[in-house]
Amino acid sequence: MSDSNLRDHQFFSQSIELAVRAANREILHPVVDPLTKNKVIAVSVEVAKRRSAYIAATLKMGDASDDSPSGEELKRLRLEFEEARDGFGALMTAIERDYIDVPSE
Repeated sequence: MSDSNLRDHQFFSQSIELAVRAANREILHPVVDPLTKNKVIAVSVEVAKRRSAYIAATLKMGDASDDSPSGEELKRLRLEFEEARDGFGALMTAIERDYIDVPSE
């Protein structure tokens, strides 16, 4: 790739990145504004609760009782945890990519 082509490629990539950032900021701000540290922590706590419920049910499988979770219950708990975890990950990615303003606490 020639120097001119490389510069054109870099300029194009940067302009797309700026457009994507602007679009995400415009769309996300009404949803999350104002973002606070407490909101982010509250979401992380909810993810932890879902992880805990899934792990607790998984551990019950080893008990010698009739209270062992069904496969459907495990699946439901796993999906709830995974969706919450992925949602939190999407939030953190949006923060890291500067799609959302962070509080100036």
